[in-house]
Amino acid sequence: MKNVNSELGFIHISMGICFKHNIKVYPIIFNRKYLKIEIDNNGIKKQGTKTYDPKTEQKELQQKIAELYRLLAERIQPAK
Repeated sequence: MKNVNSELGFIHISMGICFKHNIKVYPIIFNRKYLKIEIDNNGIKKQGTKTYDPKTEQKELQQKIAELYRLLAERIQPAK
């Protein structure tokens, strides 16, 4: 349980760093059945290429969004 809490804390920190720089990562509707991930960087939006079925790939979608927040936060604020 300790590892899960530290991971959640790190995700929240990463999201906070991205939000301060007006960067958001979120799912969007691709068609009736699938979602894609979109990154909004100060109004410049970029869509991912992979599609996710929210009924069967919800956890994978959430993990990918968390991973993108971590990567973006590391680029903005490199580890010291």
